[in-house]
Amino acid sequence: MSQDNKVVTNKPTVPKKPWYKSFPHAFLLLFMVIVVCAILSYFVPAGEFERIQVNGRTVVDAGSFHYVKNTPVSFLDIFRAIPNGMIKASSIMFLILLVGGSIEVFSQTGAINAGLSKIIRKYGDKGGPIVIVILMTFFAVLGGFLGWIEAAFPFVPLAMAVICGLGYDTLVGVGVCTLSMILGFTGGPTNVYSVGIAQSVAELPLFSGMGYRMIVYITLVTISITHVYRYAKKTKADPSLSLMNGIDTSDLDYNLDLSKKVEFTGKHTLSLLILLGTFIMVVIGMTKLKWNINDMSAVFVIGGIIAGLACSMTPNKIAEHFVKGSEKIVFGALIVGLARGIQWILLQGHIVDTIIYTASLPLSKLPTVICAIGMFVVQMVLNFFIPSGSGQAMVTMPIMIPLGDLLGITRQTTILAFQLGDGFSNIMWFTYGGLMFLLTSGKVPYNRWMKFVWPVIWKVFVASCIFLVIAVKIGYGPF
Repeated sequence: MSQDNKVVTNKPTVPKKPWYKSFPHAFLLLFMVIVVCAILSYFVPAGEFERIQVNGRTVVDAGSFHYVKNTPVSFLDIFRAIPNGMIKASSIMFLILLVGGSIEVFSQTGAINAGLSKIIRKYGDKGGPIVIVILMTFFAVLGGFLGWIEAAFPFVPLAMAVICGLGYDTLVGVGVCTLSMILGFTGGPTNVYSVGIAQSVAELPLFSGMGYRMIVYITLVTISITHVYRYAKKTKADPSLSLMNGIDTSDLDYNLDLSKKVEFTGKHTLSLLILLGTFIMVVIGMTKLKWNINDMSAVFVIGGIIAGLACSMTPNKIAEHFVKGSEKIVFGALIVGLARGIQWILLQGHIVDTIIYTASLPLSKLPTVICAIGMFVVQMVLNFFIPSGSGQAMVTMPIMIPLGDLLGITRQTTILAFQLGDGFSNIMWFTYGGLMFLLTSGKVPYNRWMKFVWPVIWKVFVASCIFLVIAVKIGYGPF
């Protein structure tokens, strides 16, 4: 392919900054957070909630908080956090590697390139924006209805290749994957990993209140698509406006060329049908058959093998492409594991529960409407320390739900405050390994990402507050 279409490359135009003025590498940034959390274990009092079993789930007993003997972590624990975090995140890390390898096999059949080239030829100059909207809608559906973020990571290199092949900078690619998926997850009409778990703790009917969440979901996804579309249009017309200027992305291996006419053959159709069938099987398995992450990984491996054989690839070629796909995404898998080390070090120091308990105390003194917004803000802050929707639901809902009951806030509204605060803050907290993975896929520095995403942050924050005020006023329920 031509150099113009391989990757949008922005060579440095300014002198290289001294190391102490450069923004930290993603690995260094997360390791620094581990060190800070280790230091906090010497100053923050250790505390615990009692855990009890409710309907087969371990939840927090809201009235059981008590201080315990301090357990400051050792110097060696700082480094133990790295392998222990990776062990805790191993299923997600293997998912990323295995599905990433399988997606590369699908990509090497040429079907995706041929299909997208056909769209571009049909719609001409409008083809790029159409592809952006299609991809963002796809990721928004994964996040909002299936609750996928990490599980969708293997699709990221493919989406990045498409966006770069269209001539956009890598920040557009990262925005396409990140904003729609995370904000879709935030609105989550049927997000089992946040809404589903929280509603089970609150003893609400599963996915009740979906109508109002659909309004929230559509609003947040629209904000994300509009923002990325405007940036993409602006920087395509004038590359000097790109926030990626000065960042060399020429070493990124996103080599999908959409400028050439590629014939769409029967084998391409078969490959795409196999990919669609694989995806459908995974959705059915995860939602109906109680599959776990490992089951999902296995099905994608099977799908990749079938697609390769159906398109006349030799077993050796399938293996080569699979390894190449895994290699492309290994750095992101390591990022996810390192980020989980932050949670491990906080648990070792027994300070997570203390932070949650302290954060919940001021809410009991606020008016009803302000308290709902306060819950939202508290969940945003707590997500810095517990960047896991399901984990945060299990820990905070047993505290927030009784508090909401006392203040006259419906349980459905309390859950809405949780899902908005937990989900939305994932686009800005660097302790969330998923965000760091997505940024590294396009070599986007965290500070430039924050500059790009700041308009989205304040828009979503204001919209979330409005949705919570309305929820309080209408008694969003059923209870």
